Amino acid sequence: MSYLSLSNRVSTSTGVRQARVAIVIPAFNEALTIAKVVHDFRSVLPAARLVVVDNASTDGTGRLAEEAGAEVVRETRQGKGFALLAGLRYAAPADIFVMVDGDGTYPAASAPALIGRIQDGADMVIGTRLQRATEGAFPIGHSWGNRAFIGIVRLLFGIKTLDLFSGYRAMSRRLLEQSPLIARGFEIETELSIQAYVNRFRVEEVPVVYTARTGDSRSKLNTIGDGSRIAIAILSFFRDYRPLMAFGWTALLLFAASIAAGSLVIEQYLATGQVLRIPLAIGAVGLFILSALSLTAGVLLSSINRRTEELRSMLASRWG
Repeated sequence: MSYLSLSNRVSTSTGVRQARVAIVIPAFNEALTIAKVVHDFRSVLPAARLVVVDNASTDGTGRLAEEAGAEVVRETRQGKGFALLAGLRYAAPADIFVMVDGDGTYPAASAPALIGRIQDGADMVIGTRLQRATEGAFPIGHSWGNRAFIGIVRLLFGIKTLDLFSGYRAMSRRLLEQSPLIARGFEIETELSIQAYVNRFRVEEVPVVYTARTGDSRSKLNTIGDGSRIAIAILSFFRDYRPLMAFGWTALLLFAASIAAGSLVIEQYLATGQVLRIPLAIGAVGLFILSALSLTAGVLLSSINRRTEELRSMLASRWG
């Protein structure tokens, strides 16, 4: 598999390093913009490898990308996650991977800045949009939804990101080799961010100008449908990566409900000497047992996560 090299502008004692760069562009029905995106990135990064993933497009996106000079991978499973992962696998091995949407809303001119941060030691660099978006760049609800999810992720994981859903990122080979990505749709950006932060990779952010789509081009993100899937994905990540906190909160709620139900039974028993609400008493005991089980599950899963993290750290140090 042939690669062109991008010269690293950071000098070392042995001269100038060379980095193999791959630009991966997942695209679904982006015939209006894909050729311009390919040309723009080719002009800015002439030595990089350009890979367009045609995600079951019906408007000739793949053909237009090939005519513009890109390598085209066809992924028939619908979903941005499927498309991106297919492109990353096809483009490997590279030293630096840049993912960017094929809708022409991200500036190719910012790519060297993102790549430069990777070359300086970062593992993922996010091109953040919210500070420098042009008028009309975000469809109604998308900007608000992004900010809402940023708040949720900050609360659950302590992640302080300025743009959770940016589709413009540079990533190191090390990060991708050590991150088990399984997202299928638009939750892929969320998974990338959470994986990077939770696994203590070095993450940086660079503001980029985010522009509105041109002509009849429309966003493929469905505010309600995709937003619901992203919310479910975040909760799943919280359960998997913060089990003690997730199950601990659940245990606390169940315990509170158990105390609330049981207090009525106990109050009546002290007053009459009889258990007058047997179903409520059984429910209170059941809630208490579920609370204990939830806390136990959280402790066990947290211990397993720690052992897994230790093994991962040992393997990573051996790989260098």
